[in-house]
Amino acid sequence: MIRNWKLQVLILVIFLLTIFGCTEKQRKELKHFKSDIIGLKREVILYDANGHVIRKWRGRFKIEINGAFISFIDDNGKEVKLSGTIIVQEL
Repeated sequence: MIRNWKLQVLILVIFLLTIFGCTEKQRKELKHFKSDIIGLKREVILYDANGHVIRKWRGRFKIEINGAFISFIDDNGKEVKLSGTIIVQEL
């Protein structure tokens, strides 16, 4: 009985350290992992040279950066490749 209690306390301590003891690097890696698996809720805004909005996309995207452009697959299943002035924000 005492042994079982000690094991439960040890598991609880490890769990709490894992949740609250994560470094910033570990949090970033977890976020990148989540982005790779299911994507993150984001808004992508494309601007013209005068600062006017050309188009906005909202959805769960995994964004890839390839040189001077970004690409993602929109909610319609179409690949979108953008270059220019782009703002990507997490929602």
